[in-house]
Amino acid sequence: KAAKELLGVAKNRLAKFYTPKLYKSPPKRELSAEDRIFVNNGGTPPPTEAPGGIAGTGITPMLAQVAARVARRDAGLVAPPPPPETWDAYAKKGQAHNGVV
Repeated sequence: KAAKELLGVAKNRLAKFYTPKLYKSPPKRELSAEDRIFVNNGGTPPPTEAPGGIAGTGITPMLAQVAARVARRDAGLVAPPPPPETWDAYAKKGQAHNGVV
């Protein structure tokens, strides 16, 4: 779900530059009655809250499964898999090369 939301945000940002007709601007922020009075009397509006998440999009990543897997591995409940089989032992190449010069 978070990946789909992130793709939607990225698509909207690209649309802002490439196809402005398709860009959907964020909703206007409604000021409270006290803030409206303050702004109308020459004050500055209160700062907007900074969006969190991935690249300021407000989408938070879900790391629950990864954290659970790491916790089980650290607890010693799951042994790491054996390394894959290889053809031969590593041997360093000599001075010969296949270069042009």
